[in-house]
Amino acid sequence: MTGSSATGKKIMEKCAPKLKRLVLELGGKDPMVVFADADLDKAVNDAVTFSLFNTGQVCCAVERVYVEKSIQESFEQKVVEAAKAYVVGDGRVREHNVGPMVSAMQRDHVAKQVDDALKHGAKMLYQGGIPDSSSSLTNTGD
Repeated sequence: MTGSSATGKKIMEKCAPKLKRLVLELGGKDPMVVFADADLDKAVNDAVTFSLFNTGQVCCAVERVYVEKSIQESFEQKVVEAAKAYVVGDGRVREHNVGPMVSAMQRDHVAKQVDDALKHGAKMLYQGGIPDSSSSLTNTGD
């Protein structure tokens, strides 16, 4: 099951009397930590790949990256170069690495989160394309 902590508690309460097995994914924040002795190229690849996989809409997507100060600048430069290789577009097209968000509402929600982070001191290193709502995929019934 996936959901909020409140929902998870309710599900656990229902399962507990009969000791039913369950697994809960309650929206962890999935940090990645990179130390100075890490394989930097692998860390960069993993940070970019696992933050953008399925447009970041996976419960285990990398959401935060903590990097040891001594390698921060190099790590950031390599991440920007790796991210530039990703192409946003129709996820069904092989050349597109990043497909659409699940909805325009979700895309707008994420954009607000980015804006809020920037207002609170975050630094944007690179921003790829953000499709407008007219380019969202829809089910045409075909």
